[in-house]
Amino acid sequence: MSGYDYVNKNNNSLNTIDACTTTTGAASQLFASAINFLAATQCIIPERQHHYAGDHETYDFIIIGGGSAGSVVASRLSEIKKWNILLLEAGSDPPIESDIPYLEQYLFQSKYDWQYYTQNDGVRHQALKAGSVYWPRGKMLGGCSSINGMAYVRGRDCDFQAWEKAGNSNWTPENVNFYFKKAESLQDAELTKDPDIIDAYGYNGPQVINTFNITYRDITEKVLESWDYMGFKRVNDINASRFNGLGISGILRSTAANGRRYSTYRSYLEPNRKRKNLKIITNAFVTKVLINSNNHAYGVEVDIMKQKKTFYANFEVILSAGAVNTPQLLMLSGIGPAAHLLSKNISCIVNLPGVGRNLQDHNLIPIAIYGDEPGEENEEEKLFEVAKYMYNKTGLLAHNIISDISAFFSRNPNMAYPEFQSHLTVIRKKSKSIKNFFHNYQNDTLNSFIEFNTNKALYLFPFNLLHPLSRGSIYLKTSNPYDHPIINGNYFSDIRDLDATVDGIKMLTEIVNTPYFKSINAFVQRVNIPQCNKYDFKSDSYWQCYAINTCSTVYHPVGTAKMGPNPKDSVVNNFLKVYGVKRLRVIDASIMPSITSGNTNAPTIMIGEMGSDIIKAEYLSL
Repeated sequence: MSGYDYVNKNNNSLNTIDACTTTTGAASQLFASAINFLAATQCIIPERQHHYAGDHETYDFIIIGGGSAGSVVASRLSEIKKWNILLLEAGSDPPIESDIPYLEQYLFQSKYDWQYYTQNDGVRHQALKAGSVYWPRGKMLGGCSSINGMAYVRGRDCDFQAWEKAGNSNWTPENVNFYFKKAESLQDAELTKDPDIIDAYGYNGPQVINTFNITYRDITEKVLESWDYMGFKRVNDINASRFNGLGISGILRSTAANGRRYSTYRSYLEPNRKRKNLKIITNAFVTKVLINSNNHAYGVEVDIMKQKKTFYANFEVILSAGAVNTPQLLMLSGIGPAAHLLSKNISCIVNLPGVGRNLQDHNLIPIAIYGDEPGEENEEEKLFEVAKYMYNKTGLLAHNIISDISAFFSRNPNMAYPEFQSHLTVIRKKSKSIKNFFHNYQNDTLNSFIEFNTNKALYLFPFNLLHPLSRGSIYLKTSNPYDHPIINGNYFSDIRDLDATVDGIKMLTEIVNTPYFKSINAFVQRVNIPQCNKYDFKSDSYWQCYAINTCSTVYHPVGTAKMGPNPKDSVVNNFLKVYGVKRLRVIDASIMPSITSGNTNAPTIMIGEMGSDIIKAEYLSL
């Protein structure tokens, strides 16, 4: 499709996006004319080419980043008609691959992805290409909610008790659960019949929550039975159930419905783009927050279509750029560790050592288990699935490429929270797409994963350590805003994380001894990793080496602008205000003091909801 830059005059949103429904092009390679036809059916006639020409405009609030939290904040603040809101997003509108749940994989390594990589330390991640972990982050409206796996996992009450005990009195389990419900629109009618679930969710919020109608439910049921057999007791809903015993497992809720992803852009922003007090500018890359001599944030500098613009804020500038971009922009603006800023020739306005520190992430260790079932892929059936989706938005394309089940478990049956999580991806025999799951690995390792798939199905269990003690960092590479920052994931820097991971992997691999997996002759295969070949297979030393070298990410970085009571190690206070700067707030995943027990998109949406109400409570009371 040809590209256009256009201004939608009717809804006051300014965009530079492709004509009709955009596409990365990758989907067309897989489903060829079918996807092109689907895109064409959603086509709109673009207005003639325009460039945004405004400059030196003033708004009440300027929000940097239209991602998972930023879209929420923009929608909620623009509910106040007397406030003028400007939302600046570095990317564009999401393409059609974002809307179709199964096609999320084709957003990676595209222009809709920031394409970050961690720094190679020569020790960890050596089974990965260049010894570096690829960190996809959404660069479009909706941010990571437009590119993620759509799992909706709130976390556990103890996660937020920890936030409260750390000195953040607003963030109690009672308060955060109120804001989860405020966000939610649960649409699974079957779940509402369960008295233990009906009161757990909200029903009148913008964020659509539902359950995938997965096309291989027979297989996921077998795996759930197996987890239950192991003591990870099956529950009807992960969010509504208490964690007890060794663990729980079940079908996850998803931010999708009727065959379509519901990112925060689709749920919060798109329905409200016609608000006269909300202006959205896409392809707007903010390079600096402007701070005056009184340490008041008063505006931003931004590149739009390669033109430098300046916008001013009457009340506040709000950073919702995410766990990578938020600390980067704070440092570029003179807020951060003084010595580091000076080393990049940036004047230090506020010395905040915590900016960029406290980085936490859920690692991903691929656990490969092979078995006799299911059989081979049927390419003709796959094409039929495309036709089915085009007809009524059902079938394979209507759900995620990974399964919608998950297990949460711990070593101690008396623990109140899970230590580990595992998802599941089922890869049929002789899969033509298996390389897609291991494309970031070195060839020897990649070939080792796919070797047995010729005759065996692969049950890929991504293993995640939920509460790492290790902390990483994000710092500037240069003072150029367009240079990606230096990301040090620092996975397994605390040996206790490695010990826990080995214990968790050994628990997870016991699934081969359950009745179903025995019936398909399942086994754990040794993976060819040169650094680990000297160790006895399945020994603690082997699993330690395996974890260190195969470790990647499940895409949950948080904590780099930590919320806390002490500016010596924190960046924002209980009200999300940046220490030492007035009229500057952070509302996104970077404020999490500690990472939650599961996928992090739901807590990020909650942060957007609560942060918006904090702002309303302050300014509407004046």
